[in-house]
Amino acid sequence: MSSRKNTELIERYKKNYQGTVMGYFENLEEETRKLYDIAKKARLKGHDIELEPEIPLAKDLAERVEGLVGPVGVAARIKELEDDMSREEVAFQIAREIVTTPDEEGVEDSLEVKEQKSDQATRTALAILTEGVVAAPLEGISQIRIKKNFDDGNYLAVYFAGPIRSAGGTAAALAVLIGDYIRISLGLDVFKPTDIEVERYVEEVELYESEVTNLQYSPKPEETRLAIKNIPVEVTGEPTDKIEVSNRDLERVETNNIRGGALLAMAEGVIQKAPKVMKYASKLNIDGWNWLEKFSKAPDSKDDDDSGKVDDKYMRDIIGGRPVLSYPKAKGGFRLRYGRSRNTGLAAMGVHPSTMEIVEFLAVGTQMKIERPGKGNCVVPCDTIDGPIVKLKNGSVVKVESEAQARKIKNQVEEILFIGDMLIAFGEFLRNNHVLLPAGWCEEWWVQTIENSPSYSEEEALKDGVDVKTLETEEITVERAFELSKRYNVPLHPRYTYFYHDATKEDLNELIEWMKSGLMVDLTTDDGQVKKSFSLKMDPGKRILEILGVPHLVEDGKILVDHEDAYALLHTLREPLDLSEGTKTLEAVNKVSEVEIMAKAPTYIGGRVGRPEKSKERMMKPAPHSLFPIGTNGGSRRNIIDAAKKGSINVDIGRCKCTECGINSIQAICPVCGARTVPAGSGRKNVNLSNLLKKAFENVGIRKMDEVKGVQGMISEEKFPEPLEKGILRAKNGVYTFKDATIRHDSTDLPLTHFIPSEVGVTHEKLLEMGYTHDAYGAELENDEQVVELKIQDVVISDNCAEYLIRVSHFIDDLLEDFYGLERFYNVEKREDLISHLIVGLAPHTSAGVLGRVVGFTRALCCYAHPYFHSAKRRNCDSDEDSVMLLMDALLNFSKVYLPSTRGGKMDAPLVLSSRIDPEEIDDESHNIDVMPRLPKELYEKTLEFAKPSDVLDLVDNVKKRIGTDDQYHGLMFSHNTSSIHSGPTQCLYKKLPTMKEKVEGQITLAERLRAVDQKGVVEGVLTSHFLPDMAGNLRAFSRQKVRCTKCGKKYRRMPLSGECTCGSNLILSISKGSVMKYLEISNELSKRYPIDPYLVQRIGLLESGINSLFESDKSKQSSLDVFL
Repeated sequence: MSSRKNTELIERYKKNYQGTVMGYFENLEEETRKLYDIAKKARLKGHDIELEPEIPLAKDLAERVEGLVGPVGVAARIKELEDDMSREEVAFQIAREIVTTPDEEGVEDSLEVKEQKSDQATRTALAILTEGVVAAPLEGISQIRIKKNFDDGNYLAVYFAGPIRSAGGTAAALAVLIGDYIRISLGLDVFKPTDIEVERYVEEVELYESEVTNLQYSPKPEETRLAIKNIPVEVTGEPTDKIEVSNRDLERVETNNIRGGALLAMAEGVIQKAPKVMKYASKLNIDGWNWLEKFSKAPDSKDDDDSGKVDDKYMRDIIGGRPVLSYPKAKGGFRLRYGRSRNTGLAAMGVHPSTMEIVEFLAVGTQMKIERPGKGNCVVPCDTIDGPIVKLKNGSVVKVESEAQARKIKNQVEEILFIGDMLIAFGEFLRNNHVLLPAGWCEEWWVQTIENSPSYSEEEALKDGVDVKTLETEEITVERAFELSKRYNVPLHPRYTYFYHDATKEDLNELIEWMKSGLMVDLTTDDGQVKKSFSLKMDPGKRILEILGVPHLVEDGKILVDHEDAYALLHTLREPLDLSEGTKTLEAVNKVSEVEIMAKAPTYIGGRVGRPEKSKERMMKPAPHSLFPIGTNGGSRRNIIDAAKKGSINVDIGRCKCTECGINSIQAICPVCGARTVPAGSGRKNVNLSNLLKKAFENVGIRKMDEVKGVQGMISEEKFPEPLEKGILRAKNGVYTFKDATIRHDSTDLPLTHFIPSEVGVTHEKLLEMGYTHDAYGAELENDEQVVELKIQDVVISDNCAEYLIRVSHFIDDLLEDFYGLERFYNVEKREDLISHLIVGLAPHTSAGVLGRVVGFTRALCCYAHPYFHSAKRRNCDSDEDSVMLLMDALLNFSKVYLPSTRGGKMDAPLVLSSRIDPEEIDDESHNIDVMPRLPKELYEKTLEFAKPSDVLDLVDNVKKRIGTDDQYHGLMFSHNTSSIHSGPTQCLYKKLPTMKEKVEGQITLAERLRAVDQKGVVEGVLTSHFLPDMAGNLRAFSRQKVRCTKCGKKYRRMPLSGECTCGSNLILSISKGSVMKYLEISNELSKRYPIDPYLVQRIGLLESGINSLFESDKSKQSSLDVFL
């Protein structure tokens, strides 16, 4: 399709779309208000602890910040400042205003008040920086204190906690800078650490890396000393790990354990993000940060021509059962292809569905760890790129072009010569600041060379039957391809361009000599057609054909090359190549070819399989129906029915006291006099569970159930229990509650900007009701096969998710009708009834839900949604998994009183709901998404020069260029279509195979078939990075383990003298012999079957002897009589 035609269609689409965006948001908010009204009526019945829904609505960042951390009224001030300031400047200004505004005019605040205001200012500013979404402002900072230096000067101390990680390195670094800004605003002194305090940080970094986990940036001791001596505030924190330091009992450090949050803020924050810290310090005129210049000069390894460099980081942790699909830059690996499909971007990358079928370990949503441009991706199908080229067991070489063809031949594949294309958006290189790598020669580039040829005239071309609008996808003959190349002086069509650069000049000369003996013959195909083929005698030169990727058949000892491929080879390799040194293969080919030949695959991308795709209901372990504590009275299954048979039980539980009559209950409204109740604390009390359960069954009209699962104890501060009726109704409908009383379903995140109604199971009539009016090209929506642009808060859920949400909807309807006495709301009978209903999307590291609407379904184990929707949750699509819940469930059942009182308890909870997505206020990763109908020829040419992405932005249209305009919501076009967003396997082989032995067997078998993989290296990698460390770690853990009670779960460091738990039950080991030995047998087998490094064989032997000495007695061994004969 020509650029002019594309532009016309897009402009028509924009015109039709104008005015519908605001209407869409208004419709969503109107529906949301309806649900809030129903939930409020239900809450007013008094059965819950609060009389109204506990999730405040927020339209924008300012309202989210106020709803999440406060203070009251800050939203209005943020909105005022946003007009003239950047988000970072707003955050610092708000912090300054909070701490410098006295409680009483003309009277200085006390030190205690200054501490409180500093705490509030830091949290509010950090919330602004993190879009008011993540839990870091609540959980990542434990407190702010004003402490004294040893010279009696006051300084500011920021106490970080583990969840500061969720804020990201930049936000953590800016939190420290905010602390300094507050210090300056309050006129406090800088932090002056002593030498031993500095050495304490050095020791903690080393311990954290050796005993806990690796830091993204591991500072050297001198770097740590430099940072701690110069950061103007104390970066400290609460203990996060039970690992003690040797620099103990320091006066100003309250713990002798590692302070993980402080280390993250210092190493991954201030030091790693030094250039950004310096930038904002300079912008805001904050002195004292120039020392960061030492860290700001990052190595520019990615800025140079790295064509010869190998990045093998992804190969360092090969996991058993998760295959390596290509070694770094290996020939036959994934070919880099630039572009974006309607289901790629935001770290999701396209591969051909036939590739998924052939390798079997890839499915829609499977994670891959890749060589470049980033660390990982999620695999999605795109069938307009090249699939694999395979060699069959009979010797034939086939280019696999469809999913059906792949399924038909996959059991006949002997070798995968070329694994296929990987479609990677320009935005991925921009996001990772990775130089552009040379693009593979492809149809979309070739067509533009014709359009830009001096010999091209649209009028003349049409007369000759050359229509560039259809030429890209048109099947053209080899004669036509050569004729076009000569007429327009352009390189040969990609279909007839082979992988010449993968062979040597000597190989090609051997091939040329061999082909001289070939003859043209007639070949009858399976469907009766007669085709011309080039017949060759069997010869070692066949391997050269395989390396070049030339399809051919093997029949009766003859090699048959299709006429088209033979013609291309004979007219390209017309005479022997020049073997002189210094000439590359492709240069030599171009000297003898009739037309110019481009590099088919100048860049190969290495990769291995990571986490499998997921779409599964969220369940705690063990999974409860109700948040009602029953201690150990319900047995190992924590069955409330069994516990009730005991009559009264003694449990630690919270109660409410009536403000009028003083009666204790577990309701917000007194069941005796109807007055409001207030929490009255928690403690161990006798509860007549039998009577409570009987009343609960009566209240919901259910006679009897065999099992309703509760919890052993509440982990919230007030320990307030959930009404038993809710648990009964959940059990009736087969759904389970999470820690906050909501019902969740988790799925792998995948992006989607356009969909076809029929592929997601929705009719165009239903879409018209939902506000969709036109397709992506501006035509009126009239049938189910048009390509439609997805509205930014609409989601496509998995079939698994739909089935579960149907059960959840039945539970909600039962709850409304039988417990609250209101009308049923959902009335869902089939999955299509869920379409247009509202959901909440929530990421685990955040505390803000995002409002969404169901628009369709996918067979894939994932949740497709607009990139903006994922970015609003501060997520991308490199295997992140987020939850979906029905909005009504969250409004009726979520309560803060159920949240754990421990650190991190407020994470993964919908403390606020974003009702409207503003692309300006979401994570800026989605701003890098390409929105072009095709990539320009100039960009392809720039890739050959290893240009920096930031230097070619003028050639690209992306979301960032549209921010702040109406175009940010629509017209986000794609360059490569795909026939279906759920083509390919729905489940990868890793999940299908039941045992690790079978998974590893499949992994090694695939390695044998992949040309781009060294099988021996894979075996050694699995042993080195997975099996041996696992066995060694479990062996150590076994010798240090605790014992656990089978009934109450209590753990003991040593076996009690009585030999049993205080509750009278048996004690068992917490680590079994099987977990230590689980990989021993398979490791021994692999070491015998493959010629691996002798050192690894010795390591396996040493581990085996250590395991045997632990589990077998050296003094008394059972022997057979054969020993003595």
